[in-house]
Amino acid sequence: MKRALVAALLLALAAAAIWLLLTRAVAPIARVAPQQDADLFAAWRLGAAKEDVAAIEAYFEKEGVADILPLADILRSDARWRTCKAGQPFAVPPRGLWPSMVPTLRYIRDELVPVTGPVRVVSGYRDPVANACFKGAKASRHLHFAALDLTPVRPLSRAELIAKLCPLHARTGARFAVGLGIYKVTRFHIDTAGRRRWGADYHAASSPCR
Repeated sequence: MKRALVAALLLALAAAAIWLLLTRAVAPIARVAPQQDADLFAAWRLGAAKEDVAAIEAYFEKEGVADILPLADILRSDARWRTCKAGQPFAVPPRGLWPSMVPTLRYIRDELVPVTGPVRVVSGYRDPVANACFKGAKASRHLHFAALDLTPVRPLSRAELIAKLCPLHARTGARFAVGLGIYKVTRFHIDTAGRRRWGADYHAASSPCR
């Protein structure tokens, strides 16, 4: 009787071991995580856009604004690019638009960052296809390479961010022709294409600044 029980136990253990080996053998290989944006940019800038990327980088250096924000951030279409079927992570705007970004970068360096602290770009230049996909305003300054959507690097609540941005815009908006859009959570828009302010629905009435 004991021999029969031992034999049955050994048989069960052997079967379990074989099942474990088989399931491990056929288990799916873990999916490789998508490349980080920095890696994507490093590869992209060496491809078909190589000459244009080098040219805009040299242009920003000549204008003294190359060290304000990473070039990969400025040329980022939108952090949500994977949600668009035809979405691309980066794009170089037409050369005629490059001067439009210079005053925006200077404003970020000289006026914005001293108030909010460091910022990260979540959306830069958008061509019409990208702008439509991301549901941008039809007259969005992103189309003209004059605007950046940003978020603070340091943790800030929405209320804290509004308390910093609204007085800043009241004080400097007219002098630097600043457009300020404050969206959901802590995403906000800065351009230097005319003094305006708006909220999540792109209308002045929804701006949290009073």
